[in-house]
Amino acid sequence: MIAKNILFQEDKQELIKPILPGFPISVFYSSFQEDTYNCINWHWHEAFQYCLITEGTVDFLLPNTSYHVRKGDGIFINIQQIHFIKGRSAGPSSYLCLDIPPSFICADERSRIWQKYLKPVLRAPYPPVILLSKRNPEHQEILDSIRKIQILLKDDPEFAELDIQAIISGIWKNTFSQISKISPPPSSEENQDNNRLKVILQYMMDHYSEKITLEDIAAQLSVSSGECCRFFKKATGQSMFSYLKNLRVNKSMELLKNSDMSISEIADAVGFCNQSYYTDCFRKIKNITPKKYRELTLRRPKDVLASDVNS
Repeated sequence: MIAKNILFQEDKQELIKPILPGFPISVFYSSFQEDTYNCINWHWHEAFQYCLITEGTVDFLLPNTSYHVRKGDGIFINIQQIHFIKGRSAGPSSYLCLDIPPSFICADERSRIWQKYLKPVLRAPYPPVILLSKRNPEHQEILDSIRKIQILLKDDPEFAELDIQAIISGIWKNTFSQISKISPPPSSEENQDNNRLKVILQYMMDHYSEKITLEDIAAQLSVSSGECCRFFKKATGQSMFSYLKNLRVNKSMELLKNSDMSISEIADAVGFCNQSYYTDCFRKIKNITPKKYRELTLRRPKDVLASDVNS
C-alpha cells in the first residue's frame, strides 16, 4: 500500500492549507490509484472535515471502525478524530474534501454563536463521524453545498468569499442539527481509543529517527507491551512496526529528493539499522529502489512521483 505524504504541524496534526490568504478553509481533491498512491496514513486535524466521493469507493478507518463510502455519498469527520483513508483496489477512486476550522464559523469564543453552536461539539467531539447519504435530503443539502463552494472557487465571481462564508454557515447549521439528534456516547471508550492511538503515533513521529522499542511505546500509555501491540493492531489493522517502517520510508523520500546525503546516511537518519535493510524495505513498500527514486525526482523536478505529492 502506497501512502500519500501529508504535511503536519508541530503537534502532528494535519496542516490545513488555506485556499486563499486570510481565508482559512481548505478545499482539495484526492484521487487514489494503485500506480500512484492508494492511502493517506493515520492523522487528525483541528478542523471539521467533509468528504464527497466523486468516483469509486473510499474507505475511512477510525480506531476499531471502518466506513465504506460510495460515489455520490459523503462523510463528516469530527474535529480531532484520528483516521486513515484508502481507496478500494478495484479501480480508481476520488473525493472532494472541505476542511473548516471552527474559528471560520465563529472566531469569538465569548459570542452566543460560539457558546451555543460550537462549544458543545468542541468540548466533547461526538459523534466521530456522520455518514452523508445522497438519499437523505438533509445530507444531500450538505453535499450540494460542497460542490457550490468548489464552483465558486473555480469561477471566482464578485463577492465569492461572502457567498462561501454564507454557504459554510448553512453547512454547519445542518451539521449541528444532525449532531443534536444523536445521543451522547454511553461511555468514553471511543474517545479513549482515539486519544491512546494519537499518543502512540505522535511518539513515533517524534522519535522515528531513533531506535524505538516496543517497551518505549508501551510506556507512553503505561500498559504492557502485549496490551499495546494488541490495541494498535485492533485499532489500525496493522502492526506498530509495519506502520513505523512506512513512516521511516516516507520520511526518507523527503531526504532523497531534497538533500545531498548518501543513501547510507539517509538510512541512518530515518532510523534504519543499515542501508541494505532500508533499501529492501523501500523497494517492498514503494516498488522502486531509493537510488532509482532519487534519479527520477532529480530528472523530473516538476513531475515527482505522485506518491510523494502533498495533499
